[in-house]
Amino acid sequence: MKKLIYILSVCATIGAIILILELNKRSTAKKTKMISDISNAVAVKIMAVSDSTYSVEFTSNGLLEALQDLPFVSDVAGRIVNIYADEGDYVSSGKVLVQLDSEMLRADVASSEASFESLKKDYERYKSSNAQGGVTDQQLDNIRTQMIAAESRLITGKRRLADASIKAPIAGKIYRRYVEVGSYLNPGAKLFDIIDDSQLKVKSFISEKQRPLVNKGSSVRVVSDMFPGKSFIGKVSFISDKADHSLNFPIEITITEKQEALKPGTFVTLYFGNDKMKNGILIPRRAIRGSVQAANVFVVKNGIARKQAVVTGNMLDENIEILQGLNPGDSIIVAGLINVSDGAVVKNIK
Repeated sequence: MKKLIYILSVCATIGAIILILELNKRSTAKKTKMISDISNAVAVKIMAVSDSTYSVEFTSNGLLEALQDLPFVSDVAGRIVNIYADEGDYVSSGKVLVQLDSEMLRADVASSEASFESLKKDYERYKSSNAQGGVTDQQLDNIRTQMIAAESRLITGKRRLADASIKAPIAGKIYRRYVEVGSYLNPGAKLFDIIDDSQLKVKSFISEKQRPLVNKGSSVRVVSDMFPGKSFIGKVSFISDKADHSLNFPIEITITEKQEALKPGTFVTLYFGNDKMKNGILIPRRAIRGSVQAANVFVVKNGIARKQAVVTGNMLDENIEILQGLNPGDSIIVAGLINVSDGAVVKNIK
């Protein structure tokens, strides 16, 4: 009996020792793994997401254009005898710019006018004779047809004579001349480039996400690198209701008051929506992985990075608006993303 108790006691002691050793082994392995995980964790910078109030201002770019920029071409033929305007001149609408040789045209008008007046008198005589029965209706119709044809030739001749004095179709400044005295014009030949820069406009594009923020008549701030610290005011004069193949909407801004400093062809930046505020989530643009259309961020939970799809809004300087996918209080990685993958252990660096 004593022997059995002794054996059981020894077995119990050995079992207790084995249990203790096993627990120590597991504890050691756990600590070793923890130390290993900590040493292998990717160093990143983590930021807590929060709500903020911000301006929805966004920018676009474009080139200033004149209200009208007309390549003026000839629609008549003839030899140039005089030019009454040169590059840099301001011309009013209707001013004669080029005079073509019109000697033959004047002679043709004089001949047509004499023929018409003669036939007109004949028609009056025939009409009187017809009433008295001396001229048949057919003879009267024939002379009337001749008179109408002569009048048509006269009108055509006068128009050709008038067209020999080529007039400015718009008021503006001539910035290029293509013709010289003595040269022969054919229809379609370039004469002048004329610009009306009494007002300036900018053609640009906005994205489908920016389209709801802009309306016709909206105020726009216009800035040029040529004038640091200075801005000009414009208004949206046109905005398309249809996007192009790039999902961008064409838009046109007119500078509301003439600014002598601004010139056509100047590159400008347009600032939209500077008077509108919005409440939402902004994160640094560098935290976004993938494209704007298929954006992802890495959310950190208990030291583990998890890829999270998000829906982005407008870009605001170095930040981007998040419409869906994040909530206030979430922690996201904003730096050190190059070595981060889904499920990676990460540690925050200050």
